[in-house]
Amino acid sequence: MRDAPQSDAFNEFVARAIGEARAPYPYQVRLAQEGLPDLLRVPTGAGKTLAAVLPWLWRTYELPEVTPRRLVYVLPLRTLVEQTAREVAGWLFNLGKRASHEPEGASDEDEVILQVLMGGADRQDDAWQLAPDKRAILIGTQDMVLSRALMRGYAQTRARWPISYAFLHADTQWVLDETQLLGPALPTSAQLQGLRDKLGTAAPTRSMWMSATLAEDGLSTVDHDVSSLRTVELSAEDRTGPLAKRLKATRTIERLDLPADSKSYPAALARALIERHRPGTRTIAVLNTVERATAVCEAVRKTDPQADVVLIHSRFRPSERKTLMDLVTADPPPAGRIVISTQVLEAGVDITSRTLFTEVAPWSSIVQRAGRCNRGGEYIMACLLWGRPPKGRDPAAPYQEDDVQAAADALGELEGIAVTSTQLQRRAVKQVPELHAVLRRRDLLQLFDTMPDLTGADIDVSPWIRDGDDTGVFVAWRDWSSSGGQPAQDEPLPLRTELCPAPIADVKKLATPDSGARQMWVRDRVGGNWRRGFRADVVPGAVLLANASAGGYDPVLGWAPGSRTPVAPVPAVDDAGEEGPAEGDALGDDGLSHELPWVGLAQHLEDVETEVATVVGQLSVPGLTAAQIAAAGLAGRYHDLGKCHEVFQVTLRKSGPNPPPGLLAKSPDMGVRHSRRYLRHELVSALMLTHPECRLLDGRQERDLIVYLVAAHHGKVRISVRSVQDEAMKTPPLLLGVADGDLTPAFDPTPGEHLEMLTLSTSSLRIGAADGDSWTTRAVALRDRRDLGPFRLAYLEALVRIADMRVSKAYREGR
Repeated sequence: MRDAPQSDAFNEFVARAIGEARAPYPYQVRLAQEGLPDLLRVPTGAGKTLAAVLPWLWRTYELPEVTPRRLVYVLPLRTLVEQTAREVAGWLFNLGKRASHEPEGASDEDEVILQVLMGGADRQDDAWQLAPDKRAILIGTQDMVLSRALMRGYAQTRARWPISYAFLHADTQWVLDETQLLGPALPTSAQLQGLRDKLGTAAPTRSMWMSATLAEDGLSTVDHDVSSLRTVELSAEDRTGPLAKRLKATRTIERLDLPADSKSYPAALARALIERHRPGTRTIAVLNTVERATAVCEAVRKTDPQADVVLIHSRFRPSERKTLMDLVTADPPPAGRIVISTQVLEAGVDITSRTLFTEVAPWSSIVQRAGRCNRGGEYIMACLLWGRPPKGRDPAAPYQEDDVQAAADALGELEGIAVTSTQLQRRAVKQVPELHAVLRRRDLLQLFDTMPDLTGADIDVSPWIRDGDDTGVFVAWRDWSSSGGQPAQDEPLPLRTELCPAPIADVKKLATPDSGARQMWVRDRVGGNWRRGFRADVVPGAVLLANASAGGYDPVLGWAPGSRTPVAPVPAVDDAGEEGPAEGDALGDDGLSHELPWVGLAQHLEDVETEVATVVGQLSVPGLTAAQIAAAGLAGRYHDLGKCHEVFQVTLRKSGPNPPPGLLAKSPDMGVRHSRRYLRHELVSALMLTHPECRLLDGRQERDLIVYLVAAHHGKVRISVRSVQDEAMKTPPLLLGVADGDLTPAFDPTPGEHLEMLTLSTSSLRIGAADGDSWTTRAVALRDRRDLGPFRLAYLEALVRIADMRVSKAYREGR
């Protein structure tokens, strides 16, 4: 292992990254020399984003042996994600590192994959998932990241859940920022770190939490011990150096006398904002709810039609949100600019204001909001205005009344006083401890099974991710004027640029039979077709389509369920391009077998086994045994044995002209369906390998592991296996397209190996199997093994899958 990096070299690295000759703060240098701590406790505006990213990136070059190659940066709000991604992209550009979405074309030293996790059908996820050996920075909201870490990825196809899960829990440095806004995600992230430490991972994975106020005991959970956490705070050197101006910046506290009546409140606040606004400056108003922020913005526009006012909250599509955030963060024009916001500006966004108004919120939120007023000490006189929200059914929402009252009392005591952020941070204000659902070990293990229950429902992970009143779904608008006002059956999945976050309560009102043209549509998991959505389909993270002509969105106001103005759809983009079709989520989809050159089965099996070895050779996986790694290679060798099934071969041979002789694995066209609609060839592969007359695994270690990895290589046959729709009623009965008595032909899967004709039986897949344990029992035993566990098992699963995907990609590109 090399010595710790020298501060002079890191200083030069930072100067190149930020594009100016400015030295990093002393505490940032400590992180580069000593590694990221468990808890970074520094005030707002002290450069936490740089402290999280550049010391880690520096250490991946200087100390790669002890530095995870992926960094996942978790933030509570989408606006923070986009700003952080832009900032990181700028640093990478300045450093000459290619901020890539494609893993080819640059040397390992020059490439850093930068990926925003935001959901949608875009193929950009391929970059970081297909290249686990590359440095990667993943940035996402707590919803997008933690849902993937719990194997229930929001706005992600079900088949991809296990891959994201695998790589988020191995060789990864987690960074969780703005912890005061994370809610249940905070204890969940701590519990996940504790479970990784106890259950084991393929490669070391660590977590760092960043906050101005978080105490160590705030990270204590049943499985996460905080007794030995390493904490870094500002030193005396930090407080007297270049950071001192920011730390000494003040704002004077003043209460606004606003009406308690909710109807007159927006206009009164609008008049106060216009009166207190000064030309050439930015005035910010932070409201506690989207509805009030929207009402105040409209009141400002009505009171002063000439005012330059921008509304920003969490319920915009990405394109409009980017445009608005560019306005919010740009230098104000000569007349100045008024920004009306919700919590999206509470943290992380690097902007300042001369005048800032905030509704009363918990003290930790007040401290963060105050950091957006005179942030860098730009003004001699700056004002922090505050007021109580108007009366209503729940005026303190989304907070607790006791917390709001305690903050109001503290602000009242500071009336007329100029205070620094540090003084606010150190002020002792009572805050009711938050009670959240606790992720238990058995919950984590249960989530490993991605099969929905018999009603089609999944385990709801939202209580472990975000407070119940703040959960949402994603809506995209499409033009169906030429298709009778509803989606075509082959309507493509929406891209991330189309998705607008929307409150569950609003969308459930539209998911009813009498919604007419405003009806929402969901994609059926089994059939892959679009069908009318019902209330039961509106669950956290769901993706729904809406008719653009029926309204529901405004580019200035965002999500607007009361609007009947037609929505302009986001222009369609052929995201697949040369990548070919994405692997579909429906059980009958087999996109990776089509739109490719003709490829023989034996050749493909050999190619994937070789690619597994290549992938493993690029990685450091100290948590895996040699036998487990060998099992992944053998799973690559045998993963597609089941494609020899007659139904699959008939489909392939109908998929293009002049098919070559012999058993095939890939074909040119994907327009042909299997005669048995839900046939899963990987299930056939597993049944062949477990057949008593199959000798391929004789003498092999980890037989059950090999078979599981074979079955799981498309993410559709994993822990639970059962018939879908009317399969069990057919003659003969089917289980994912397989019937008892089906024959597989004799052939040589690899040179020197021969497989006799086999008669398949699905009996081993059922509970109470006569010839030993059922499929589920054996799969669960692997998941629960002390030397495997869920994290390592998923990682091995991902190795086989990405090897198969990389080989298919190479075929498509003619390599």
